[in-house]
Amino acid sequence: MKFLSRIALAAVVALLMTACSGSDTTYQYKTQYLPVQLVGSEKWSILDVNSGEVIARDAFVKAPSPIVDGMFYVMNDDGSYDYYDVSAPTTPVAGHFGSVTSFSDDGVAVCSRVGGSLCVIDRKGQVIKELPKEVSQCSMFSRGMATFQNDNGSWGYINTSGDTIVPANYSSANLFLYNDYALVVDESQPNDSTLSFTVINKTGKVMFTASSAEYQPVQPYYINGVLPVVKGDSLVCLDPEGHEVANPIDDSETIEKSGYDNYSRTPSGDYIVIKGKKTGMVDKNNKVLIPIEHDNLIDINGERLIAVNGDTYHIVGRDGKAVGTAKFSNAHVSEDNPFATRGFIDANLAAASLMMLFDETSAGGANANTTLMDMNGMLGPDARMYVGSNTLVMPQGPYIIQYAFDKDVASANADSTAASFNYDAKVNRVIISLNVNHCPANTEPAIVNMVESRLGTKGFVFARDGIFCSDYLTALTMGYDKGVMSLIYYMHFNESVPQVKNKRK
Repeated sequence: MKFLSRIALAAVVALLMTACSGSDTTYQYKTQYLPVQLVGSEKWSILDVNSGEVIARDAFVKAPSPIVDGMFYVMNDDGSYDYYDVSAPTTPVAGHFGSVTSFSDDGVAVCSRVGGSLCVIDRKGQVIKELPKEVSQCSMFSRGMATFQNDNGSWGYINTSGDTIVPANYSSANLFLYNDYALVVDESQPNDSTLSFTVINKTGKVMFTASSAEYQPVQPYYINGVLPVVKGDSLVCLDPEGHEVANPIDDSETIEKSGYDNYSRTPSGDYIVIKGKKTGMVDKNNKVLIPIEHDNLIDINGERLIAVNGDTYHIVGRDGKAVGTAKFSNAHVSEDNPFATRGFIDANLAAASLMMLFDETSAGGANANTTLMDMNGMLGPDARMYVGSNTLVMPQGPYIIQYAFDKDVASANADSTAASFNYDAKVNRVIISLNVNHCPANTEPAIVNMVESRLGTKGFVFARDGIFCSDYLTALTMGYDKGVMSLIYYMHFNESVPQVKNKRK
């Protein structure tokens, strides 16, 4: 199975927490403002993490997006989005967009209105450039570049002026996250189980091409100047020219020998460490920065962290001392909309692209025999974050694919201090969803009707209650609710359940 092709753009979901720019030892942007729910409130406030001051108390019913270079967006009751500037946090700068991305520190974002084309806008909401109508979706910007997809399903890159810099010649493409190199996958691929990937620079120049038969990328981006890949049974690093090089941040030997139950490296080079049920932070020489006394620590920007104790969060400095007095019960730290989608969809093209994601025996590249081990490239390093969940989520172009397993992805040990992956868990269903709230209200029924009318070409026949079955006893059902269309693919017909079809008003 070619899961390598599906790593493209997966990291964007966590982009706001992890990505870097400028140099590989800095954060992409220094998070200064954080959307939070203060203890005792269901509304959302904005917290200045540097000072600890609450600058917009209980200002929003819905969660503001992560705040980048002072800009953020909030969803309205009708599903549209308004942009705000933190300098006047309750007054929209521009609004009623159907689909949006976050701003970047380049001072631009991508958005569309219902029925309209995608546009690149500036901090005042002014249109810098309207993108061609054949551009169906576009990512947020990073390091002055965004990746876009056209109606043919191909990917390329634009700059902050909206000009095409790298033509749409790739079947998948990743952002320039940590430096000026990105991993892409060519349109033409061999029909066997191997897959080629290419690394390009910001002008589109090919740096090198490699085969998954030799190297399997661990992640779809360079970090600290190298691309970590699996070669045989070993983890090695490739430089931008494709040469094997030493790991530039291999400084964990001291931490490894210190007897912690678990540890993880922060982008700034410190280590979050776990001992028993408590968490702290040390530097690379194992000097204690924050005592091991918190339930959890979440690095925000290298100088500020969220300290978690029970159900209460607060901000601490790198020395562990509290910053301000604000206590909160929730924080919004990861991106919801890494892509903006054009305000209209060609139902015929959408149906065709959706039908390419499944056949009689598989969906999203997974079949009834696919285990978590087969998909371990999608897993993060800490099994604890998957305890209690039986799904893995992967963006695939405009679609969100959820792989559901027959057991939890990970299980905690007896005292909950660590967890282990359940690599033998098998995929039992795949959920493919598409949010079309940014499109006219007849979009989702049009796409569903078109797909259902063509299922016979895929070997599926109507069985009962909107469920279609194949000769291999796989099944699928389609539905939509509140502007989100879903196709659920069951590996076993006897587990299938019909979906509702609720039209938007």
